[in-house]
Amino acid sequence: MKILIAPDKFKGSLSALEVCQAIKNGIKKTERDIEVLMHPMADGGDGSLLVLTDYLNLSRQEVLTVDPLGREISAPYFTSAKAAFIEVASASGLVLLEQEERDPMKTSTFGTGIMIADAIAKGFRQIYLFLGGSATNDAGMGIASALGCHFLDEQKEIVKPIGGNLSQVKSIETRPHFDFKHINLTLLCDVINPLFGKNGAASVYAAQKGATLEQIEYLDEGLRNFGQVLYQLSGTDVSNLSGSGAAGGIGAGLVALFGAKVEKGFDAIARLTNLESHIEQVDEVISGEGRLDDQSLQGKVIEGVAKLCKKHNKRLTLLVGKNDLPESEAASLKITSILSIAERAINLEDAMSNGAKYLEGMAETLSWESCP
Repeated sequence: MKILIAPDKFKGSLSALEVCQAIKNGIKKTERDIEVLMHPMADGGDGSLLVLTDYLNLSRQEVLTVDPLGREISAPYFTSAKAAFIEVASASGLVLLEQEERDPMKTSTFGTGIMIADAIAKGFRQIYLFLGGSATNDAGMGIASALGCHFLDEQKEIVKPIGGNLSQVKSIETRPHFDFKHINLTLLCDVINPLFGKNGAASVYAAQKGATLEQIEYLDEGLRNFGQVLYQLSGTDVSNLSGSGAAGGIGAGLVALFGAKVEKGFDAIARLTNLESHIEQVDEVISGEGRLDDQSLQGKVIEGVAKLCKKHNKRLTLLVGKNDLPESEAASLKITSILSIAERAINLEDAMSNGAKYLEGMAETLSWESCP
């Protein structure tokens, strides 16, 4: 019997690979005749590149760039023979700022743009950009500035590419340093938010990046203005494009200015790691994530794995940190069973600190009809 373990990370507790290993250890304790295959997964958010690095045997590139506040830092991206893989979080991430420094009115993605320019200058024509974990709300103005665009106010003066200046932009000069007709820029994200509005970039995510309620309203109006300017320039309304609000609106800016393509992170990572063919070759699948809820069914790993299992008629078991998914929704995905750490742990601290132990124990208790 073959079992495939294909989970997401348990955020703040375990990486996807650590989750795989804990579950595998539990299965092996049963001493049953089971072949276990580990296939750690991600959905395009922060940590996705870590998952891909092992699968694709990527090489590390180090580049001198700047952080969200413009301070010089060194940041890595990764390359295969033909493609470059860059995380927004590496140069424009929330993790680079102290709590008191977080302010999406002042932060910029310019540092990420420097990294993209470095990769293109080195000859890479396929760029994968992972949009999770940003500290910004500049709609990609910083990236675009590093690639040759200028954002102008009513007086035709260049404005600094930060979130607080979105409302000031009235026109855009596009003089890219590279010919983007021959460059494929693929944006991988794990959210479906539009650019602005109640579900937009600022309304949903700016608070965690340090914005006050007043600033959130201002940023949302800025994104609305910027979306109109992008439409005037490109003739394409990207404001309601699924994922255009990812990472503070990077999706909208790069699609309109450089012809970038937005793709669900899970779909791209599944394709790059041949997940579907691996699912076809096994008898059963185990997946999981830290918190299972309605959000898990919006382009996340659980939903993607469940759909592939349903397509190929494979049993799917979920081992999760906490289960808040209604039974009806689990039934619609044909999930065989769901076990959670929260039902076993003493408290949240215990669950987070000893997640591997609980996963191992849960895996040891699983049984399979076709297993000798």
